[in-house]
Amino acid sequence: MCPDKCMEKKNLQIKILIVDDDKVIADILNDLFADKQRSVDVCYDGLAAIESIQKSLYDLILVDLVMPKVGGLDILKYAKKANPNVIVIIITGYASLETAITAIREGAYDYIRKPCKLEEIKIVVENAIDKIKLNRENRELLNKLQDAYRELMVLKKDDDEDKFLIDDKKTGNINFFSSSPPSLHYLYNTDSPSGNYVDKLQALTSLKDNGMLTENEFKEFKGHLLKMISLNR
Repeated sequence: MCPDKCMEKKNLQIKILIVDDDKVIADILNDLFADKQRSVDVCYDGLAAIESIQKSLYDLILVDLVMPKVGGLDILKYAKKANPNVIVIIITGYASLETAITAIREGAYDYIRKPCKLEEIKIVVENAIDKIKLNRENRELLNKLQDAYRELMVLKKDDDEDKFLIDDKKTGNINFFSSSPPSLHYLYNTDSPSGNYVDKLQALTSLKDNGMLTENEFKEFKGHLLKMISLNR
């Protein structure tokens, strides 16, 4: 049986599916992207790809547009229904403005025309993987914020006069479960000097101005940081 650390490492791998009826191209892409941090599966037709998507949750799918029976757009639609967060890159030799627009509308991350250099594909894939890692990090930080909120509610129940607790009526409207959470690093850097709270307040203001925090969220986070500032004076 695999030890816990082995299982954790496996769960952190980026799961990639490569779909192309040209076996040579599919195998080249497999060799290009497979490493210890990535788990790569290869399918040589659309039906096999659908079966793989049913069995596994992929982070990234590279798929040829034109294939017998089940084409790339069909796989794109199916993959997005199975996992809305999956990133899909279309690779095709039958490129046109119309198909490109259709692919993007259906949720494709990018659209690469054949013939293309391997370096071009590599850049697009590496950018996609960076986005996947950032999304994972944001989800992890959001989970920490949710846990902190639950702990605060437990403490509030035990001691309503604790000065670190957030008023329950105010926090009732906070959208802690947003599907597109902002980057929340500044909330967890407890070792930073007090002077950095100014930067954190500026970051909060920027997130609010860009529509990534609601007014209620901004007020609650700002209030929390202002309390921390007063305690460190």
